[in-house]
Amino acid sequence: MRIHPALFCGFLLLAACGGSGPPLPEDPAAGKDLDAFFLRFRQRVQEGKADSLPAYLSRESLDWIDDMRRASRTEAPAYLAERPFYEILSILALRVERRLNPGFDDRPVAILDKLVIQSWPVKKSLLKSEIGEAKVRGEVGEIGLREAPNVPVFQFIREGGAWKFHLVKSLPLILQGAESLARQRKPTHLEQAIFILEQFGGRTVLAEDLKR
Repeated sequence: MRIHPALFCGFLLLAACGGSGPPLPEDPAAGKDLDAFFLRFRQRVQEGKADSLPAYLSRESLDWIDDMRRASRTEAPAYLAERPFYEILSILALRVERRLNPGFDDRPVAILDKLVIQSWPVKKSLLKSEIGEAKVRGEVGEIGLREAPNVPVFQFIREGGAWKFHLVKSLPLILQGAESLARQRKPTHLEQAIFILEQFGGRTVLAEDLKR
């Protein structure tokens, strides 16, 4: 599923409404380092090396992985339904996997394997999208699509002097195309996530997957 740049227009408006101070200047040298980092990350995804992915992720993204693990085990339907589309999709994918595979190891590596490497829209976006050059301002970096380089699809942050992929900030953008498609068919985020998981993930969501 290719992500069309028109789907991200709202995020441009958000970017334009940032802090009142002038933006930091771009750092071309740091941009080249970020390009190299993202290339290495994409290579690990292409090779299916889920065990190497946690070292590439931001602290906030790793905390989010822990939240997905907890929610997939214990979150009640009313709270699940209040989450954004990309989180419901992730939680249901983990629940269905655990039902089908009771021995599923839901530590970070296995979750990343499921949500990144085995997720068709995420993996395809990472590996098949024609991307533009990285842009870096201070400790924050972004990479957009080649045909819309000013739309920041992939988000990064520098932590301890090293670049990290901000998965939790990138996923809503990566999955925006899937969410837009599902929105044409289903009215709620929960129904939209079920639709995508069943139609494109080949997984049937049962009533027991919604109850915790």
